[in-house]
Amino acid sequence: MADAVTWIAAEDETRVTREGAWSETAFRYAERSHLATTEDGATLTLAFSGTDLIVRLGQHAVPAYGAPNFGALAVSIDDGPKRIIQPITEPREIVLARGLQPGEHTVRLEHRISQAGSVARIEAFGVSDTPTGELAFMLTGERNAYLVDARAIVTRDGTPVAERLVRNWLTGGCRLAGLPPGEGYRLELRAIGWQPVTIEGISVEAGRETLLPPIHLAADPATQARGFLSPRIGRQTVHRAGESFRARFQARGAEIAGVRIVRIVGPATISRELSFVEDEAAAFYYDREIVATLPADAPPGLYDLIVTARWPEQGAEHEFRSPRAVMVVDQFPADPVFTSWGHLDTQGQYQAEYLRDLVAISNLCGADMVLMACACNPAYIAGALADLEVPFAVNFGNHQFAGFEQWFGPQEGVIDYGPNLCVLNRSLPWHEDTAGADAMLAARADARIKVINAFEHNAPVELLDRHGVALVHDGHGPGLRVFEMGATPTLRVGKSNSESFRVTRFRDGRVASCTYLGDESGPIPFPRGSTPPLRLSVDPPADGTHAEVRATIANDLAEAFPNCRLTLVMPAGDYACDGGRIERAIVSDDGDFVVLTVRADAAPQTETVVAIHPR
Repeated sequence: MADAVTWIAAEDETRVTREGAWSETAFRYAERSHLATTEDGATLTLAFSGTDLIVRLGQHAVPAYGAPNFGALAVSIDDGPKRIIQPITEPREIVLARGLQPGEHTVRLEHRISQAGSVARIEAFGVSDTPTGELAFMLTGERNAYLVDARAIVTRDGTPVAERLVRNWLTGGCRLAGLPPGEGYRLELRAIGWQPVTIEGISVEAGRETLLPPIHLAADPATQARGFLSPRIGRQTVHRAGESFRARFQARGAEIAGVRIVRIVGPATISRELSFVEDEAAAFYYDREIVATLPADAPPGLYDLIVTARWPEQGAEHEFRSPRAVMVVDQFPADPVFTSWGHLDTQGQYQAEYLRDLVAISNLCGADMVLMACACNPAYIAGALADLEVPFAVNFGNHQFAGFEQWFGPQEGVIDYGPNLCVLNRSLPWHEDTAGADAMLAARADARIKVINAFEHNAPVELLDRHGVALVHDGHGPGLRVFEMGATPTLRVGKSNSESFRVTRFRDGRVASCTYLGDESGPIPFPRGSTPPLRLSVDPPADGTHAEVRATIANDLAEAFPNCRLTLVMPAGDYACDGGRIERAIVSDDGDFVVLTVRADAAPQTETVVAIHPR
């Protein structure tokens, strides 16, 4: 990035002098660490050479984690008059001085306890020896209470200029300081769970702030099941072609005109019309319930469910869509493969970017389902999970954002992955009533494999034994991370840390493996900010325009990943594969494309090349 400023980390002890109690911290896995203090009178002093000076604040704590930066900052340049800054009202970047005389200067920043309280978080100082300007704007979003921050990407005539996280979540205020003057700027804002926005033709003037009109982000439609009670994200229904399922939605007084499933993969659309009958006895007030039947030719994949409703007397028609709610499979897995993680602290954009990488790994490694425990901000989580190609279960725990049920439904429920596998998903701690869990497991007495995805692992052992639960996955709580419970026995598989994941493989109805390299409890290592250890690159892109592509699976880990899954969109035609095996080819509705599912084995610490070409 070609920032016009030199950024000096607040923790840089060779440049920044501390007085008082400052601690180095990275707030809940933030992208950058910072210095924090609660002490009245604690100061930071920086000697610098330049004409413009910026301070970048650390992020405010969100409600699930603590108090915002309530303290005030008294700032003086060259022992001049003090300027009082209230971080609680400011964007994260603040211009402290501009147009200083060339040469050496000193800035002193003092924390003061305010009427609201204490806490100051300082991430960095920015210094420029040439004049700069800044962009400022208010950023809001649909379901604004859940929008914490966004990634701002600034380019000029196609050249990168700056890329940083922006937004004071309390006020919506954003500022990008230290930009070189000029025209032709482009600003792109990305928040996972919302639709991106791009502003073109921006001018930046030296020595002043350019104030943009307020910017509003619409929610990503792939994250919300509007009008649907079930099935929906996090509570998918899984079936083979030709089977039936129930759907419940709110369409009071409407005529149900049609039901279909739709899967979109790049430029390819795959859809099927479903026959249905309404269960009028199950209707109540706004709610309607249907029994829909998948056609015999429904191809495997994860689909949106769409119900078309009409109100003839009003001349109105509306489509109710439940994103990624229906999973069609060839066969139910006899030995399922799960990827799992817990307590990732996904409260904002940077943390959601890490979750998005885990989603890509889950798609690639061939998992049948994902288990995520002790989640936090449902908006960012739903956005990051939108690219998953398989069903998933998510529960929320001690750092939850209130209202997650708007995305993922009740705190307790079951996903049936065919008649032989059921997953009980529970956000409640086990000291609360377990009658619901008991009843749901009892209703599935014939299921060969029973799994619980829990906030905490300490389910009553008699409940686990009564139902023969094979696996409890959790994201919170003490004790050994992998150990057997009860007489069944039930294997507890918990999170070891907040930047790792597991692949849990079953064999003959029991957990066969769930740790890295056969370790006693260790997960697969994947530090935040690092390159994903299992990843896919395709050249040229498999976007439906190239009849020959090379897909490379890079496996940096010392463990093999058999039966990896690649989803590739090719121009219509008949294809062969070198280095892998084509599992299925699905023709798009318009006949222009074919969606290939390819399987390949990724050996340890090796690149595996899969070549697709016309037969």
